[in-house]
Amino acid sequence: MSSIFLSASVPDIESPFYKKCDPVLIQAALRSFLFSVLGRKHLVFGGHPSISPLILAACEDLGIENQNAVTIFQSKHFSKSFPEDNLQFANFIATPVGENLQASLDIMRNQMFSTYHYDGAVFIGGKEGIVTEYELFKQQCPLATVLALKSPGGAAAEIKGLAENEDDELLDYVGLFSSGLGLSHKHERQPTAPKFRINDDLKGI
Repeated sequence: MSSIFLSASVPDIESPFYKKCDPVLIQAALRSFLFSVLGRKHLVFGGHPSISPLILAACEDLGIENQNAVTIFQSKHFSKSFPEDNLQFANFIATPVGENLQASLDIMRNQMFSTYHYDGAVFIGGKEGIVTEYELFKQQCPLATVLALKSPGGAAAEIKGLAENEDDELLDYVGLFSSGLGLSHKHERQPTAPKFRINDDLKGI
């Protein structure tokens, strides 16, 4: 089972991207993505308070044990404020602290993209960091499929150079993820996915 990277968030109200997004559509797209992917692909994402609880709830709803089906990364830069939801993931990887916030995020992102083999990545909503992750992902995983949704807005809608998705405009998110990521509802879910090798020094906090 190969991996899919998810970069997504609902921008906070202070962000200029908040006025450029539809939080309801971001949530709808995320739920459709999780329904399509969980148990069929290994999901990797960076922890975020607007996303982590959704993924936990989706695993429970679908009867998928999050251990090995999902891997969450978070920089130790945020160790004093790790959301409790993060600690409910069996595969929670805390990455080393850099000289500053940006350096810490760079370390985390480089480890996220170099640790696994990715079939694809999906970008939904978000702020400036989502564009940074897109550019780095394309550099490190040039053969992987990339989907950046336009209709929910946010920074993902401003990513350039990708083909327009008709299913996105029609709000057929399940159809978009099924066709774009090569998934079918006929593919059975694995309640517990095969284990993935990760460096022991990346585990825990």
